[in-house]
Amino acid sequence: MEKKQLIAFGLIILVFIGFQFFMRPSEEDLAAQKRYQDSLSEVYQKKLAAEAEQTRIQDSLRNIQNGNFDISQVDSAQLANYVGQFGKFSNCAVGENQTVLLQNDKIKVSLSSKGAQISNVEIFNYKTYDGEPLNVVREDPQNEMNLDFFNEAYAISTKKLYFKYMGSSNELTATDQAPVRAVFRAYVDSASWLEFAYTLKNDSYLLDYDVTFHNLDNVINRNSSYLNFTWNQFLPVLERGNKWESQHSGLYYKYENEDAESLSLTSDSDEQTLVGGTKWIAYKGQFFSSVLIAKTNFPSSKVAFKNVDVNTNKNFKYMVSSIDFSVADTTRAMCFYFGPNQYKILNNVVLDSHAEDEKELGLEELVPLGWFGIISKWIIIPLFNWLGSFISSYGIIILIMTIIIKIVIFPLTRKSYKSTASMRVLKPQIDEISKKYPKPEQAMEKQKAVMALYQRVGISPMGGCLPLLLQMPILIAMFNFFPSSIELRQQAFLWATDLSSYDSILDLPFTIPFYGNHVSLFTLLMAAAMIVSTKINSSQMDTGQSMAGMKMMMYFMPVMMVCWFNDYSSGLSYYYFLSNIITILQMWIIRKTLDEKAILAKLNSKAAKNSGKKKSGLMARLEEAQRRQMEIMKEQQKKGKRR
Repeated sequence: MEKKQLIAFGLIILVFIGFQFFMRPSEEDLAAQKRYQDSLSEVYQKKLAAEAEQTRIQDSLRNIQNGNFDISQVDSAQLANYVGQFGKFSNCAVGENQTVLLQNDKIKVSLSSKGAQISNVEIFNYKTYDGEPLNVVREDPQNEMNLDFFNEAYAISTKKLYFKYMGSSNELTATDQAPVRAVFRAYVDSASWLEFAYTLKNDSYLLDYDVTFHNLDNVINRNSSYLNFTWNQFLPVLERGNKWESQHSGLYYKYENEDAESLSLTSDSDEQTLVGGTKWIAYKGQFFSSVLIAKTNFPSSKVAFKNVDVNTNKNFKYMVSSIDFSVADTTRAMCFYFGPNQYKILNNVVLDSHAEDEKELGLEELVPLGWFGIISKWIIIPLFNWLGSFISSYGIIILIMTIIIKIVIFPLTRKSYKSTASMRVLKPQIDEISKKYPKPEQAMEKQKAVMALYQRVGISPMGGCLPLLLQMPILIAMFNFFPSSIELRQQAFLWATDLSSYDSILDLPFTIPFYGNHVSLFTLLMAAAMIVSTKINSSQMDTGQSMAGMKMMMYFMPVMMVCWFNDYSSGLSYYYFLSNIITILQMWIIRKTLDEKAILAKLNSKAAKNSGKKKSGLMARLEEAQRRQMEIMKEQQKKGKRR
């Protein structure tokens, strides 16, 4: 090694030694550093001790909740935080959330021990439009069943409490011999508790729900007459075409001995205060509902809903109910119905404790049958069910139903056509009257002469309209029946995959205003049949200028129907298509079998016989009204000339 390198290496060693000597900490610095390390160690040890104590407290609380009621084992100071929030229910402040399943052959109910509330309900034997299990209640933080009350100065909400499940198995299945029951308790002490109990029988969509206050007279404040129970739930999307589903869903309620009512079905939100005797509150979907039934009527409630963005979480409405319970009740017995909106099922729902009130429940009113529901109730539904008992294809059932209905009302159709034919064979005579009174100011004389002609031949100008009006209730009843018939749900026929929803032969990549983003073939066929039927009917009518506007309206109606019905039930469009086709066939048969010359001869014969008879009271009153109208018109004309 060279001399220069040795010198450099030595200097580096000297610098390092000097640095260590001059930079070493003083005694004060060493003492301060030791104190800092000791403080860090102390903080860490305190943290570990706090975590251990918290674990011990939670274990103690859990032991209390699970049946060891020796509250002395928990330091009261450590419970101050829980007591400050939950009062005497601080024992239920912590715990493990258990899920308990109750099921039978129709539904499966998931119950959560936190809040002792329903978290999920699946209905068996049905699927959603995309083939998923059908859940009318889905687990969601905003779906809740909650009882609010006061314990001293503390506001208690049961949704925050951990209830103790009193059973040994978390999966219970009902049988014909034995129902299943899940009991949850929120303990104050070994002798006082709040109990929620659920009971499910086999072959039933009903879930009994009982709330019991056991020895809580000195726990729940009595300065208020009522406790408040809230039931909030989303309506999930279950069907194809949410627009149609939303229009047929809503919040319904029923007072004792009154018809069911609903909040607005067209608004984005609505609310209503229910005072006195509410029998049930229903969150109704198009084909499935969740209904809370009172075994003793709810004294007062407030219900509300709002539409939500369907694209966010596959829900389209949020339902809210706030129900008052009497403080004096030690037990509040209720019942849930989770099931299909099938008229036959709903009509037969009976509560065990109120079997004598079977007809007063009125759950069948959740099936909207419209103004002429009596026709659906006593004719259409029984006929539909009877045909469905031995025919599997609902497309064929609709065809047979349509044929039967058209045969039954055929006499009315024939009478209407015959009246139109009678008017038509009198057209030459009516034209002669028009020539006799050509001036506009002679319109009253012309009408009087035409009415006199009708009186002589014995026909009524309304003869062709009345039979058609008598058929309207059936058309309206069918309009309400098909969209609400769960039997048609997901039933395929020809190109339609679901007769309760729209059929589509072409999905458009854009949306046409007032029409939609798909093409419904049944709707187009219905409109085409209406145009042909309209053309046949108009050929039998007066071709004068007075009828031009009406004819244009008759041809415009099928075009409007294409827009209106494009989103409607394909079963309804299919029915109207069949109805129009059969009507065209009937009109052709009637036209071939009627002899218009014989009709004219018969009318002339009647005219000869009636020429000397006194006018009927109706005709006399019509002529008197016409005479007065003519006098008024003449008086108005005179006043106009004076001016």
